[in-house]
Amino acid sequence: MKFCIIGSGPTGLGAAHRLAELGVGDFRVYERETQVGGLAASVRDGRGFTWDCAVHVAHSHYHAFDRMLTAALPDGYYTLERRAWVRLHGVDVPYPLQYNLRHLPPDIRAACVAGLREKDRRPVLESPPTNFREWIERGFGRGIAEHFMLPYNRKQWTVPAGEMSWQWIGDRVPTVDTARVLRHIEEQRDDVTWGPNATFQFPKEGGTGAIWKAVAARLPAGAVQLQREVVGIDPRAKAIRFADGGSERYEHLISTMPLPILARLTGLDAVAQRAAQLRHTRVYVMGVALDHPIPEALRDKTWIYCAGAESNFYRLTPFSMFSPAHTPDNARYCSLLCEISVPAGETRSPADLRAATFAGLVRGGFLAQVPEDTHTHLFDAAYGYPIPTPGRDRILGEVLPSLEAFQIFSRGRFGGWKYEVSNMDHSFMQGVEVIDRILAGTPERTLPTPDVVNAGKR
Repeated sequence: MKFCIIGSGPTGLGAAHRLAELGVGDFRVYERETQVGGLAASVRDGRGFTWDCAVHVAHSHYHAFDRMLTAALPDGYYTLERRAWVRLHGVDVPYPLQYNLRHLPPDIRAACVAGLREKDRRPVLESPPTNFREWIERGFGRGIAEHFMLPYNRKQWTVPAGEMSWQWIGDRVPTVDTARVLRHIEEQRDDVTWGPNATFQFPKEGGTGAIWKAVAARLPAGAVQLQREVVGIDPRAKAIRFADGGSERYEHLISTMPLPILARLTGLDAVAQRAAQLRHTRVYVMGVALDHPIPEALRDKTWIYCAGAESNFYRLTPFSMFSPAHTPDNARYCSLLCEISVPAGETRSPADLRAATFAGLVRGGFLAQVPEDTHTHLFDAAYGYPIPTPGRDRILGEVLPSLEAFQIFSRGRFGGWKYEVSNMDHSFMQGVEVIDRILAGTPERTLPTPDVVNAGKR
């Protein structure tokens, strides 16, 4: 094949979509799972509930991605308003928290305001922050840092903020204007419009995975091969080997598998040793199907960030609010998604996760009780978040060019290892852009210049 593509998530399908769009037919996508979508896949279980493997919503930095969505599922989306909240000290605060401090208990609110005023009195430092913790404390003050930013980020990333870089931030975390904060407190006014996903699209049926099934269905017959796991790569012979004993030759290899695994499979020992220094989290997504309609307290929320120790999950999503098709009968049932991060080398048993999640839903005040016979669905992502460590960019600057010297292009959430450009739209466009680079020499934008692509619609 001229192009072999490993993985049928948004990046792999983005590359395939672009090849088909350009009339290039000599390609194939190899997927080890039984369906397409990767981390953006969805499943419908035996009881009729649809679950996303992780919470993804379709908002976009690219017109090309918008066009793809429309073509893939014409008239197939709900347009929803983001109604994100933060659960902190037993109260719900509209997101972003820093612009809605009026909802906090008086003593916590006073500490947050004092921290903002203190940070504004500090002299401007010419040197940039040295890590994410320092960036938080400089930008948000001690109160917001200690009450929300530091504990929440530790819960999501599983490492202290001091062990992360800050350059990845981009449009991921809203910075703070103290005067604006004080004005909102005085006027008792909320401010919830920040961010690129203030509105988003979601498929009417089939969960997020419906998008990627539709994209794959538009490719030439036989272009996507399921249950074909790549277990070996010969970069000099330009050949890949499959678990079923088969093999394939290629001119260009586009891989979306985790970069350390890819590097190890190539047998390039120095490259593999360097890639092994990248760090990541493991994420479990516990789906909870309740035998009653969505609770009143969750009906006005799209998701809730949970910083406190009372729950094991860092984010709770009332999933059946996105579409009535997520349950067999929305008048009778509702469904929740609870996302739990653990360090990469650790595992949790399904029974322990289930018990801890049920306890967190009750202790956190989200539900009065969770019956023991409640139906659940568990998804285990051994690679959940690529952690932006201080040395990440140096590693990528060595590993990616070393592979590209053999016409092996690693892209996507864990192929490119840049969290700041790993949304579905970013990942799809990484696939599109690498094809344009190979075929026409067009410079890529998304992976090398996150600040540019996140600055506005392209």
